[in-house]
Amino acid sequence: MTQKFDYIVLGSGPAAYGLVTALKEAQSSQTVLIVDNDLFGGTCPNYGCEPKIFLEGAVRSVLISQQLQQRGIQTAAKIDWPALMATKKATFAPYPANAQAAFDSETVSTRQGTASFVDAHTVAVNDEQFTADKIVIATGVTANQLPIPGKELTHNSNDVLDLAELPQRILFIGGGYVSMELATVLSAAGASVEIVEHAPHALGAFYQPHVNVVVKQMQARGIKFHFGQSVNAVTQTGADFSVTTAEGDSYTADYVIDATGRRPNIDKLNLAVAGVETNRQGIIVDDHLATNVAGIYSAGDVVAKSPAVAPKLTPVAQFEGAYLTATDDEPIHYPVTGTGSFTFPQVAQVGVPVAEAAEDSRYHLKKMGLSPDFAYAGTNDQDAELIGVFDHDQRLVGAAEVSQTATDDMNQLVSVIGLRLTAKDFQQKQILIFPTLGTKLKEFLA
Repeated sequence: MTQKFDYIVLGSGPAAYGLVTALKEAQSSQTVLIVDNDLFGGTCPNYGCEPKIFLEGAVRSVLISQQLQQRGIQTAAKIDWPALMATKKATFAPYPANAQAAFDSETVSTRQGTASFVDAHTVAVNDEQFTADKIVIATGVTANQLPIPGKELTHNSNDVLDLAELPQRILFIGGGYVSMELATVLSAAGASVEIVEHAPHALGAFYQPHVNVVVKQMQARGIKFHFGQSVNAVTQTGADFSVTTAEGDSYTADYVIDATGRRPNIDKLNLAVAGVETNRQGIIVDDHLATNVAGIYSAGDVVAKSPAVAPKLTPVAQFEGAYLTATDDEPIHYPVTGTGSFTFPQVAQVGVPVAEAAEDSRYHLKKMGLSPDFAYAGTNDQDAELIGVFDHDQRLVGAAEVSQTATDDMNQLVSVIGLRLTAKDFQQKQILIFPTLGTKLKEFLA
């Protein structure tokens, strides 16, 4: 017997949360089935951003204490990795069960298992079959693995966030978000870290002069970068792992992490039976998040969308899930979205990219060095800089920052851009806490 729901959501991450929350807020009686074959809650709380930011709390304290040696701090803090990881595991262990229990209600049911399309309107989970008016594919992405000899010798970010003991020598393949953030964590914990990246730079999505500041500070802390190097094999000799490149170089480590990106998590869905179109970036959707098959939609990181449309981020997935409950027929319109990398220092940005604006006569840039400010000077944040992109009406339309607090700072500017605040609005409709960056923004926006 096939069971009928109003919605079936494949994946229990932020898209599912956004959809269920929107229905609850609307006091809807529509029924939802949420299916996941992994830990409930999705990547972010189990393998990604939330465990990472938990570790980052300790890491920031250590790195700031290092910055302040000879400036009032006598002995820098040190990380006890086994104790930190034991605390992290105890903190996050209850989450999957709690997340699943939070979904379950009179109108929301859950299933643990691998969903597979039987036809365009039906999915099978374990020994049951289900159908719905709307089937939402929100299965996210999974760690990519380079198709090279020795790939089985590498680890991914999930493994790193479960490391009970810290390896002495760690090598990352790739210089994106995952490598840069986890390299910051592991180096601060005491590991010797190297990054091999085929491109000539790291964090390609961000303003490169700011990324260069991050790389320079990471190098000063002992992290080694090898740019323009394409890994072609990993071999093992005893306890040592050798990573060789197409350029003829070789690097040795105790632990090798393949952080070359993520790919759509769709292999087990049997999409061919349903006829859903995909490409290398994921599931193809229109501006209503609808696939080419009537009644099948997609949301979250599994969607094939350009970063120019919307970045693949947890809050974006949640926004998309909520959108799919809308009763009107308006296409999705993404709000102003900030993004950042939790390195040390951090980089963050929003709106019109600085590099793009620098080449476009419609915009002009304004730079503000932040290091003279008491707060930034107090943590020895000497390279902190904010850049704003302004249009001809002197309205802020984009920004980028490098600093120890760039992500929090940028959130203030997300609001300025998203609410289309003028300098007068900012100055006359609020009095911000002093001394913080917010008080300096008055002169920045003027």
